[in-house]
Amino acid sequence: MKIKDIAAHIEQFAPRENAAEWDNVGFLVGDDEQECTGVVVCLDCTLQVVREAVENGCNLIVTHHPFIFRPVRDLVLTKAQTRTVAELFRQGVNVYSAHTNLDTADSGIGTALVREFGGKNPVREGFGFYAEVPETTAGELARKVADALGDPTVKVCEKDNPVKRVYVISGSGGDEESLALAEKNADVLITGEVKHHVFTAAAQDGFAVIEYSHYYSEIICCDILFDIIKSRFGDLKVVKSSQQCPYLTLEEL
Repeated sequence: MKIKDIAAHIEQFAPRENAAEWDNVGFLVGDDEQECTGVVVCLDCTLQVVREAVENGCNLIVTHHPFIFRPVRDLVLTKAQTRTVAELFRQGVNVYSAHTNLDTADSGIGTALVREFGGKNPVREGFGFYAEVPETTAGELARKVADALGDPTVKVCEKDNPVKRVYVISGSGGDEESLALAEKNADVLITGEVKHHVFTAAAQDGFAVIEYSHYYSEIICCDILFDIIKSRFGDLKVVKSSQQCPYLTLEEL
């Protein structure tokens, strides 16, 4: 099969038209008319991931985060992105990305997180999902989130608040709009990269917020993309990248 066939199959699960206007999803590097020799799925396309593709005889990398996101102003080899682009073309490896369209897909990252946290009956609004959870407190739920994701960075405010309904956004949903949606129909906002003033506003409102790491909330993209591709192309070699979180917490040193 050709690379464009794999892209078309992914888009049946995560239609490109469902991506945010500011997003950059789809086929981003290479030639999608090539026959696919194998796929590496990952969160971010890095030089390490390109090397994994070459070592495994794969000529397609499928990422969650778009490899090219903002306009490229130069192509100098002192920059990691440029070195990665050069290696991609040198090795004949192509890149496809599914981002916010995968976050909000019915079988995407958002619904997977809801299940991980014990939630049921997810309903999408904006870039997140409302869901019902067994009655608990924000502090107890924060511990469950940390355990489910293996995330040593989880934070919580208003830890004693009772929680029956959550609003979950994968990645970075820590802005004012997300807080407003959570306060409208949920007991807690669960997301990443919460801005300081959003935490402050939530605490003043007496509303619970649980913050996880962007990385730990979205690395499950590898499992999701693997399953999507294998559901149609069972004989195709698909490899989950071994890339790790790009930082360590002090507890991990």
